[in-house]
Amino acid sequence: MSRTMFAVLLSFLLGCGSKSNSTQPSDEKPEPKVELTLTPVKASHEMDPAKHVIPTGPVIGRLVGVDVTADVHLEGKRLIFQKAEGAPGEPWYVSIELPSEPGREGSPSKMVRTPTDTPTGTAWSVNALFPKPVMFPTPDGAEKKWEPAERLGWTNGYAVTLEFGKRENGKLPGKIFLSLPDYTEAHPDTPKGSFLAGTFVVECARSPSDPPNIEAVPYVRGAINVRPEAPMAKLSAGYFGILEGPGRVPSGSLEVELDGGQSKRSNQDKPRIMMLYAGDGKQTPSYYEHSKLTPGRYLVFAGVGGGANAWKWVDVKAGGTITADLTVDGTQTGGLEVTAPLEAVSKVRLTPADEPGHPPLDEGLFEALAFHLGLEQQIVNRKALFKNLAPGRYEVRAAKQSRTVDVVAGKTVELDFEKK
Repeated sequence: MSRTMFAVLLSFLLGCGSKSNSTQPSDEKPEPKVELTLTPVKASHEMDPAKHVIPTGPVIGRLVGVDVTADVHLEGKRLIFQKAEGAPGEPWYVSIELPSEPGREGSPSKMVRTPTDTPTGTAWSVNALFPKPVMFPTPDGAEKKWEPAERLGWTNGYAVTLEFGKRENGKLPGKIFLSLPDYTEAHPDTPKGSFLAGTFVVECARSPSDPPNIEAVPYVRGAINVRPEAPMAKLSAGYFGILEGPGRVPSGSLEVELDGGQSKRSNQDKPRIMMLYAGDGKQTPSYYEHSKLTPGRYLVFAGVGGGANAWKWVDVKAGGTITADLTVDGTQTGGLEVTAPLEAVSKVRLTPADEPGHPPLDEGLFEALAFHLGLEQQIVNRKALFKNLAPGRYEVRAAKQSRTVDVVAGKTVELDFEKK
């Protein structure tokens, strides 16, 4: 049975002093000021949203008997709660697919779902990876065998109260109370009462029309046009940096579905930030932005569904802003057939060739970029075949030899390392 939530009533005293109408000092001592403090409200599993009292602290909860503290992320319409960084225990997450991206114009600020609400397709679906296996019955007749499961999903049957504040400067405050249903009434060994509750602030992608703030520079941003039309295809976009001196190579990529509404943001390559806004795969273009970049030489690229990558080399300077639009055109691709040198026995690699005047990449960077773009092939009978290449100039390397070649649309170019 669910336990009733209760709120701890807060009170405070206002200190006050007294003033004398006389110029002589008063014998009365002012009362000490009392600071207003908030006592966090403790939470427990509650399937009645009318009884949800959301704690004032960070999101905490209990999942199949394990106490948890959550980090919170927003990916478009998907709100994700997962194990806090540095917290002990096994990985876990709980995600909610919202009907619209929160904080945008027209998106509701408060949303409530009861266990009896009718499912609405993918909107409001909840998925979870629990920190330890749970038990659930399988529909196999009267015996009702029980099997362990880690990943579960619900389209209804849960209870949630979710509120959002005002979206400002790429941040969105919110609070939640989520209670998941128990499928374990007939199995006393499995803990019951899974829930998450608390307040949070998530970072979120700006709208493509929102200008970057001064903290975002230097950055590269631009539109991505897709040809032919490819609604619901997977669009990826990313960057690869060439910096002076030793250090980690800046690189990263994001992927969204071309549905006209999804957006993603990532700062895994700190301090750099990537953002990708999906178009509809038709007339509405997509947009990318790579901000807080370290000055250097960068390759920015985009591709659809494993096809050709559109790309451009750009120079990123301190405080600089660059617009570099990309067109991914699946109808204009070419190929390359390489005859490897006799001493080559493993792979042939290629990368988009840089413009004249820029030094060639050292071997480690070249291999890393080719791997990042998926531009490497095993040698079979001295041959390596590359398909779906965007037209342009490429550098090809094998067995420490290098050649440059121009790829053209509608043709497979042949390159023989043994011919001068």
